[in-house]
Amino acid sequence: MTAMNAMELEIGLYDWSRLPCRSCESAAHVPGELLRMARARTAEEAEPRDIEFHVLQESWATPTVVPVARVLMAGLADPRVAPVARHQFLDLLSSFVVVDDEVLAEACKDAIRAGTWSLYEEILSGRSKDGALMAYWLVKEVETAPVRVEWLLRVARHMLPEDLFEDDEVSPTAQLLG
Repeated sequence: MTAMNAMELEIGLYDWSRLPCRSCESAAHVPGELLRMARARTAEEAEPRDIEFHVLQESWATPTVVPVARVLMAGLADPRVAPVARHQFLDLLSSFVVVDDEVLAEACKDAIRAGTWSLYEEILSGRSKDGALMAYWLVKEVETAPVRVEWLLRVARHMLPEDLFEDDEVSPTAQLLG
């Protein structure tokens, strides 16, 4: 038996043939697409070809975004996933939390909250400032303890791009903790 990673474990929890797809009969093709993206080594290989216009189109989503969000979070926990794929994962997750359907957006936020420490690791890893910034925005969106976000910014500011918005700067609360 071959070793299973967290993404494959999460994929196995769903009957993808029963989940909706905007372009196909079902989302049965989505697990293969997610695994293909996870194995990507170039930006072109990591493009979410069968996610966009299938699970998500602009801000319109199918309920399939929720299990996809959970699978993407499991993928972020795998250090073997290349930075280009991680970037796509984070980009998709950022799209999922702002879909027009508030119930789906909140369910995606819950999926991200369940793996928040993967986002913190992404920020603190130093792999990519762009990836760190996307992970930071997701943390800001889902973190329930604002002081943790403030502290994160204080300790990881040098790992994020210089052009963060002014409201992202360290608050007096975080300064008191330091």
